[in-house]
Amino acid sequence: PDVLHHWHQQFYDHDLKWCLAIVGKKELDFRYSVLQLVVGLRHFKSSVSKLKQQVTGWAQRDLQHYIIGVIAGAAAPSFIIAIRALSDFCYLSQSPIISKATQEKIKNALQEFHDHKKTIIDLGACHGEKNCPLKHWHIPKLELMQSVVPSIAVVGSLLQWSADTTEHAHIAIIKDPAEVTN
Repeated sequence: PDVLHHWHQQFYDHDLKWCLAIVGKKELDFRYSVLQLVVGLRHFKSSVSKLKQQVTGWAQRDLQHYIIGVIAGAAAPSFIIAIRALSDFCYLSQSPIISKATQEKIKNALQEFHDHKKTIIDLGACHGEKNCPLKHWHIPKLELMQSVVPSIAVVGSLLQWSADTTEHAHIAIIKDPAEVTN
């Protein structure tokens, strides 16, 4: 799996939407807006809830970086544990060198999510495309996570499959010049 198109996009498509449903759009927007500026990370001073679907992978990553601190005290502990477990899984699986101990931590993070994911459905946070509550976990990007540890054992670190380099080149060579000419 590619970090940019799987983990960060999965966070934006699912985890963030669950947090918006539980904490509320207005409250989550406020909590992001009052965060202290950090060099190297985007500051979300305006609405997070109204970000376009085509938000960049960097913005998704920065939203994910803050999420646990932002929802702390505003969501049920079991919900926060589930979201944190997915974040742990994402960050651990991006390690440049993954030992047996790190593989075990990745596996444990995924298990911790499974142990607490029922809370997400119980609280009514998981919705489908037509905004109907879901009562299942048939989400392809979540199902893909089951194969991460076995894949690492076979091919090594997943970081080698990252699209960050080609995505950056695409922006610098294609998108930026195209914007200048339009």
